Amino acid sequence: MRIRILWLFWIIAVSLISAEVRAVTVSTVAELSAAVNAANSGGDKMIRIAAGTYNLHGTYFRLTADGITVGGATGKRGDVVLDGHYETTEIFQILGSNTTLQNMTLLRARYHPIHIYPDGKDVTGTLISNVHIRDPGQQAVKINQNSAKTFSVDFGRITGSRIELSESGRSMVWQINGSCYTGGVDAHHAAGWRIDNNVIEGFWCYGGLAEHGVHFWSFSRDTLVEKNRIINCDRGIGFGLGTSGHTGGVIRNNFVYHNTGHAYSDVGIGLESASGAQVYNNTLYHQHPYPNAIEYRFAATHSGVIRNNLANKAIVSRDGGSANLTANVTNAQLGWFVDADSGDLHLAAAVSTVVDRGVFIFGLEEDIDDDPRPMGRGMDIGADEWLQADRKTQGLTWLNLLLTE
Repeated sequence: MRIRILWLFWIIAVSLISAEVRAVTVSTVAELSAAVNAANSGGDKMIRIAAGTYNLHGTYFRLTADGITVGGATGKRGDVVLDGHYETTEIFQILGSNTTLQNMTLLRARYHPIHIYPDGKDVTGTLISNVHIRDPGQQAVKINQNSAKTFSVDFGRITGSRIELSESGRSMVWQINGSCYTGGVDAHHAAGWRIDNNVIEGFWCYGGLAEHGVHFWSFSRDTLVEKNRIINCDRGIGFGLGTSGHTGGVIRNNFVYHNTGHAYSDVGIGLESASGAQVYNNTLYHQHPYPNAIEYRFAATHSGVIRNNLANKAIVSRDGGSANLTANVTNAQLGWFVDADSGDLHLAAAVSTVVDRGVFIFGLEEDIDDDPRPMGRGMDIGADEWLQADRKTQGLTWLNLLLTE
């Protein structure tokens, strides 16, 4: 009996060792391409990229097998840079489930630095973590169903990442598209995604309206967008567009800021044909002329709640949209915040109409900094739960963590 038990333990140990994911480290574009091809064919599925700048000049990486992880070897996203120079159309194409991209910087793809779409089966479990995406020619992360709309990309996550469009990238968007066809995260027919703890910045143009910082539409559902800082994007967060709607989902604990900007700025949070959406405890401050911070639009937008949001612009229904509005503040002042011009919308002081004035929301247990809610007699309005400790120092610590390269 004892021998049988020892034999069983030995079999389990061998199985665990065999199941351990082996890793390959690459240091050239050719090696990375070969490692991806090998992983697609059953080879090592953990690919580590050595520190350095990799000029792709048209090379792209198509991940078709399940369970592939590609990431920078050092863990610091600034150490590994894949630069498409607008010659590479899409740096990573993801067609397999449980794919992870992490700890790297992706620059100047002509279209989408990351494009996730199905080919003959649903794609699930995508993770994009600690990735810096800069200057996409179109949307930074594109999520599509297949053309027949029979398969989709579901239950993914984008977290701890920085997605941005710079001045030089802005001019390339017009050169490539002849319009402002750009945005941060753009998803069609996707279910159960989580977009959290990201900085998304600069998606605007001089001559036209850009797409959203985060946009889930074309009958997407159950999206969670939380704890993001969205800065100077023409449109901040959107569920649905026109009659191409969204079902369910939560938008909470986000900072959405836009400076004086330009003529094409638009709404901070928009619900269009979005049924059952929950929008609560966000802070929005816009210095551009557009009059509304949050809009719920069209008759198909119904059965949702908009609660505990702090803004300096109106919250309005358009074209027959309906929602349950409670405890929103729409007269926020610039001086209420630590440093609005940098997108830091932490409270600078205990504003009497904000602190402890929110309504209880079941399941809301923390704020944008992971501080617990409530901290006082009741929940605060907005994304930041006021804490008597040095809020400026705490806000800068939070900001530095998000921007760490």
